[in-house]
Amino acid sequence: AMESARLEPPSGGLAWGVPGDGFFDITRGDFMGTSSFAALAGMGMMALLIMIVGGILIGALVLCLAFRLVVGYMPSYLRSIGVILLTFVAVAVASVVLGMLMHGGGGLLPAIVNFLVGAAVVNYLLLSQDGSQIGFGKACLVQLVYMVIFFVLVLIIGVILAMVFGAALFGMH
Repeated sequence: AMESARLEPPSGGLAWGVPGDGFFDITRGDFMGTSSFAALAGMGMMALLIMIVGGILIGALVLCLAFRLVVGYMPSYLRSIGVILLTFVAVAVASVVLGMLMHGGGGLLPAIVNFLVGAAVVNYLLLSQDGSQIGFGKACLVQLVYMVIFFVLVLIIGVILAMVFGAALFGMH
């Protein structure tokens, strides 16, 4: 006669998750020694990381499309990712310098700096088919098309999210 194996909790108690078993203590509201707030903060940071990486990847695709529309051929996707990252770093540095000079204000100036720095990085890193630079004028046009496409995408995603969360909020009461 074969007996069935019985799985015992580590504490020898009646059920898993009883106080004192070291894994999940429902009386303290923690999981493996982590508070609920820390778990929520970790999930939020993970969601933020996914949004940043997704934004970089989608931004590089949009930049490839804008470059294709203006210059006539598709650049390397990895180079486009490099342009997005380098533009982000250069704009961050320029924004810090502008913030110190303008004492936090500036209005439209940060958007203009973002546009010009992005165009300069596109001009230096995304080359034409013969290996030469495309010129600052074409780079400005690529950056303008990129910003318009990205703005339209953000607008569409915002409307979709507003409809989804709006329907969820209106359905709650």
